[in-house]
Amino acid sequence: MTTRFDNYVSTVTSDQAASLRRLVGSAGGRTVAVSGGGQTGITTLSVNLATALAAQDRRVLLLDEDESRHNAINRLQLRQRYAFHHAAAREIRLDELILQAPGFELMPLHIPSHLAVDLPPGRADQLADEYDSLSARIDWVLIDARPIVADSAPGLALAADEVVIAITPSGESITDAYATVKRLHVEFGRRDFWVLANRVRTLETAMALFRRVKEVARRYMDVRLRLMGFVPEDELLGRADRLGEPVTRAFPQAEASIAFNQLAAAMLRWPRRDGSVDRANLLYRALEVSRRLSWDVR
Repeated sequence: MTTRFDNYVSTVTSDQAASLRRLVGSAGGRTVAVSGGGQTGITTLSVNLATALAAQDRRVLLLDEDESRHNAINRLQLRQRYAFHHAAAREIRLDELILQAPGFELMPLHIPSHLAVDLPPGRADQLADEYDSLSARIDWVLIDARPIVADSAPGLALAADEVVIAITPSGESITDAYATVKRLHVEFGRRDFWVLANRVRTLETAMALFRRVKEVARRYMDVRLRLMGFVPEDELLGRADRLGEPVTRAFPQAEASIAFNQLAAAMLRWPRRDGSVDRANLLYRALEVSRRLSWDVR
């Protein structure tokens, strides 16, 4: 049975066909940061997109920047023994941070700005080499990015190949989305963004929210926003969270599960834009940017 979401995916991906034909090789092997406001469901979106991509026979690594009790590690009821500072201090190898999640791998990767500044000479290169080795076998790296606020470094989102901005029907979400786009564009030069509507009831609502963000952003900035899709309001998402499972595994027939699977399928058709960054240098870039921004603050 054709759903509103099926029709949506067909519409928004039709203009990608020409670009896809021009691609050389696979469109995989890229990093995608999911960002936005603090109440937009970034972690739920990241976990379920990771699971849905893994179900498409892709090797997925989810980097978790959130240190709160609501982060992906706690949502999935996993036990975290180490943090990034243990690897930075040579107490463990970087790959010892990896946890096995349902269908994909998960790594806590919160990098305090002071840590990047205080790394001994050459340590960033060593950590980058370790990351290169473990990411070489990964098709997609997703980032559960911490919210980008004015008084902090944007973290891993700056090093991502693609940035997905999550929005919801709340006015605060729209404000946060605009602020995120503005900071990444004005201060760090990013021009291209995907927008993902979460907790909406219809495609029409999703498109109306997207237009609000797009119109305001394009009025004041030279940016390109594209609607990635939407995830419907679904009480089974909350139930899956309480079970410590992605909704796509706990309730595969749920409306939200269908949406995540279709979003993952659409992501596999994303064209690689000219000048795409190399995922293997993600950690080095994140450390270097954090270090330089900390110098600016000091």
